[in-house]
This record gives sequence, structure tokens and C-alpha cells, in this order.
Amino acid sequence: MIRRYTESVNTRFEVGIVRLLDEALENDWCIDQGFNRSDLVRHLVRIGLKNFESNQPRSVKFNEDI
Repeated sequence: MIRRYTESVNTRFEVGIVRLLDEALENDWCIDQGFNRSDLVRHLVRIGLKNFESNQPRSVKFNEDI
């Protein structure tokens, strides 16, 4: 088991988003990873932030501690 050191962040999602997350959790990749809803949200946020950062102009610098 992987031990995660995280900071708690309470986030509310619309019902439709929760349904999409639950549908994604039925995907073979998510099942193979052993993801629960929180794991999937963390993964999607991490990937989304990396994509966001890579699409910014070079003059904008983000914290690389992520």
C-alpha cells in the first residue's frame, strides 16, 4: 500500500461530475490502479495542472514542488 501525505481539501462537485467520476472508476485502467474516487480526483488534478503549466507562456513560472 502506498502511503500518501496529503493536505485535506474539501471540494464539492456537481452531481453530473460525480457520475462521470464513478463511470471512470469502472474503467479497466482505474480498476488496475486500485483507484477510489479521491485517488482519481488527485490524478486528474495533477495531470490537469501539468497540462495547464505546459500550455502557459514561458514567462509564467509555477511552483515545481508539485
